[in-house]
Amino acid sequence: MTQFKELLKTLKSESVEFVVIGGVAANIHGVNYPTYDLDICYGRSQKNVERLVKALAPLHPTLRGAPKDLPFQFDVPTLKSGLNFTFDTDLGEIDILGEVGGVGFYEGVLAHAIDAELLGLRVLVLDIDALTKSKKHAGRKKDEPVILELEAIQELLKRKQARKA
Repeated sequence: MTQFKELLKTLKSESVEFVVIGGVAANIHGVNYPTYDLDICYGRSQKNVERLVKALAPLHPTLRGAPKDLPFQFDVPTLKSGLNFTFDTDLGEIDILGEVGGVGFYEGVLAHAIDAELLGLRVLVLDIDALTKSKKHAGRKKDEPVILELEAIQELLKRKQARKA
C-alpha cells in the first residue's frame, strides 16, 4: 500500500518542485475512486531533478513493470535523459511525469495548479479542469468513471457559482 503522506513529506523535505496529478488529485477534487499510486508532475530544471533524486534515492526506486534483471541506475543523468517514469519504492508506487498529456510540461501544469491540503500537508494540485483534460487525453478505459465524476463535480461547481451571481 502506498504511503502517500510519507512520500509527500519526503518530496517536500527536499523542496522538490512538483504538482500532484492523477488519482490523488481526483480524490482531492471529490472523486470517490480508489488510487494506489502517487502521480506527480515535476520541474525538469537541473536543481530540481537533483532534489528529486536526493529525496527518492533512499527509498530504493525501481522501474515498475520492468524485468528485475534490467540494469537501471536512479540518478540525475537517468532522469534527465528520460521524461516520465513509474517507480516502486519502499513507500509504495510513485509516477513522476515531466509532461502531462493534454496539459504540458511542468510550467504548463503549474499554471493550472491550486494550493490544497492533503493529509495535513500543503501541496499544489492540478485544477479540476486541467485534470479532466489530462484524463481525457490519456484515453484509458480505467479513467472513464473518474472523468464522469470529475465532469459531474464541475457541473455542480458551475451551478453553485451561478446561484451566487
